Amino acid sequence: MGMRVTTGMAMNTYRYNLQLSTSNKTNSMNKVLSHRQFDSFSANPSSALQAWRVRRAMADNASYQKNNNDTYSRFSIASATMGLIKTELEKAGTEADIRGSSDSTASARIELGKILKDTGDSVIQAMNSAKYGDHFVFSGDDEMNAPFSWDGDKLLYRGVNVNAGLVANPADPKNIPSWAKDEDGNVVGLRQEADLPAGMPESSEDAGEQAWIDYYKADKAALEDGTARPTIPAAPAPDWAKDENGNQITLELENKVPEGMPTSSTNDVEQAWIDYFTDQKKAADDPNYTAVYPKPSDPPGAAWGEPDKYGVPEKAKDVDETHDAYNRAWAAYYLDQADVQRLEKLNGAYENVDLGMGLQEDENGKLIDGTAFDRSLPGIQMLGYGIDQDGDPKNIVMIMRRLGEIFSGCDSETGVFSKNEEENKALREEADRLMNKLKDATNNTNRAYTDIDTKAHYLKENQSRLKMQGDYLQEERANLEDVDLADAITEFSWDYYCYSAALKVGTQLLSQSLIDYMN
Repeated sequence: MGMRVTTGMAMNTYRYNLQLSTSNKTNSMNKVLSHRQFDSFSANPSSALQAWRVRRAMADNASYQKNNNDTYSRFSIASATMGLIKTELEKAGTEADIRGSSDSTASARIELGKILKDTGDSVIQAMNSAKYGDHFVFSGDDEMNAPFSWDGDKLLYRGVNVNAGLVANPADPKNIPSWAKDEDGNVVGLRQEADLPAGMPESSEDAGEQAWIDYYKADKAALEDGTARPTIPAAPAPDWAKDENGNQITLELENKVPEGMPTSSTNDVEQAWIDYFTDQKKAADDPNYTAVYPKPSDPPGAAWGEPDKYGVPEKAKDVDETHDAYNRAWAAYYLDQADVQRLEKLNGAYENVDLGMGLQEDENGKLIDGTAFDRSLPGIQMLGYGIDQDGDPKNIVMIMRRLGEIFSGCDSETGVFSKNEEENKALREEADRLMNKLKDATNNTNRAYTDIDTKAHYLKENQSRLKMQGDYLQEERANLEDVDLADAITEFSWDYYCYSAALKVGTQLLSQSLIDYMN
């Protein structure tokens, strides 16, 4: 006897199958609409994990491409700017070599001076006008402010004098005035010297007068050497050997400043030595006076307070023109040395960006070379800074400016540097020296241009590599996540057909069940 299938049993089975068909139809329809193989991690954990890794690599690649494109734009602008500057400098250098060195074209030196000055100004303008959006390309790690500016005749890079290092160190023996040193280079002291009577002749035909001349010379030597003094001559004393009261002049030792010491100087270091010896003489002449003026070669030390990170004592920042030469000389030196350190720091400024090269640090937390790209472009790396051993500027613009001053001061007809023979010789030597250094500075700028152009080419190639890598990652993501559209449509068609068939079966099932119920 067969088992009777009730309406409830048939409906439960039908309801389960209909829900399954509906779910299959919905899932296949979503695949067609979204083009994705799965919508949740649980649907396909293995593929989902791989897809997550690929998508993270895609996000990194997009960041690398953005950084690379931004950096490439900056270096392209820098390369174009440096190319123009290179052309201008080479042209100016050729003009200087032809017109400045040859006496046959000496009359054109004044015009050459103007050309050199104008070229230097145009170089600074070009460096300042190189911008990427609102950012100044040649400002190093501070791109919001123009790199170069003028303060009178001083060229500043980010507010610091590019000729830093020019101020003399008062403690350096080579900066002590020659008149203040002996043959061995040691600082001299006060001299003790006796002055011969004013008006005493070098010699005389009169035997009596000659006796007095010899006496005073011998007496002077005896006093200065500390030996026995000579006997006074028996002959009557001449008029020049008497004082205003008619008494015989007696020689006495006097404290004297070093021989050759000027009364004043425009150089603060030399003036400090003048003030020092003047104070020493005052103390030697007056037993009630104590010398207070410090030796210029001795640094102020702790008296000026704690130095800052650049070595500038606290009180050095308060020194102005109202202070004495010692304070001015040391304050100027401290501040100048601070500028030297600032320029070195600015020259070494860096701004690393991640361009997909690894970005890795060593055990000390220092970035490993080659794993990041430095996009910083300090302008003084291209133009130079500081002072060389001759006291000449290293900055190419300042070299050109100084040459321009020398040539502009030449005679318009003869081209001579000065009508004074000694000064003319000195200026010619300086001009020749600076023209050689102009060539070296130009070569340095050309090397900087080559370096920038090479890096720009690398960035262009790196952009192509990153794009190719991004395309590969996109393809890999598509293989993991995307469906084959033809297969998805076919699957959807079949699931939709099954769903439709299930609905038709349901209609027939409901009709038969109702008849069975009525019977």
